[in-house]
Amino acid sequence: MTQALPKFDPRTKLVWYSLMIYFALLSQTAAQLGITLLVCIMSSLILSGSFKHSKAMVIILLLLGLQILIIQLLFCREGTLVYQWGIFKIYSDALPLAITGILKATLIFYASLQFFTSASAQDFTLMLIKFKIPYRFAMLVGLGVRFLPLMKEEYQSIIDSQRTRGLKMDSVWDDLKAIIPTFLPFLYRAVRRSTEIALAMELRGYGRTKNRTFSSEIVLKYYDVVLIASMFLVISLSIITRLLPLI
Repeated sequence: MTQALPKFDPRTKLVWYSLMIYFALLSQTAAQLGITLLVCIMSSLILSGSFKHSKAMVIILLLLGLQILIIQLLFCREGTLVYQWGIFKIYSDALPLAITGILKATLIFYASLQFFTSASAQDFTLMLIKFKIPYRFAMLVGLGVRFLPLMKEEYQSIIDSQRTRGLKMDSVWDDLKAIIPTFLPFLYRAVRRSTEIALAMELRGYGRTKNRTFSSEIVLKYYDVVLIASMFLVISLSIITRLLPLI
């Protein structure tokens, strides 16, 4: 999904992301959430042609869905009682609420993954600058995106080093116990890396001038304008239809 929505302006992607989150939060039925999730998935399939980068989220969503299901079964008290074993009670609305919660979480997670992997760090920086955010702060977003893969490599290097020193990491319990001996070296390297980057930027005169130029520029195309206007129209109509019964 890294190349999802490659032809659109990041502001268009932001409005699309906001639209998905809006429907995820306000939709109350599994059918509405399912249709919205299907539209979100189909948009990625049509525009990127692959689900290769979304496979990693399946395990996370399965674990999250299992947690939501267990919580609803244990604590939901809506509907009629269908099963009781001691203090353990299951009500009829527990499963529908669990399905709705799982669909909401899946839609939010997938839309977030779609948005944050759909453009480069520089595109997000340029988008923030278009929103009149000072470039000294807008650059932090791009810098953070570039910083995360470096920290992942640093952490993997620490794990490999600890393994060569005899640290057991053969099971999940070993991995949990290894957090303490690997976290402190990781924290030290993160501080050292950030200090080096800050010093390099200061030596290059970062922030000395009020404005700066970039090697590329983002411009709203006609189809971006049409899509943004259409999505705002959908949100406006949805809000109006929700408010009319209250008037």
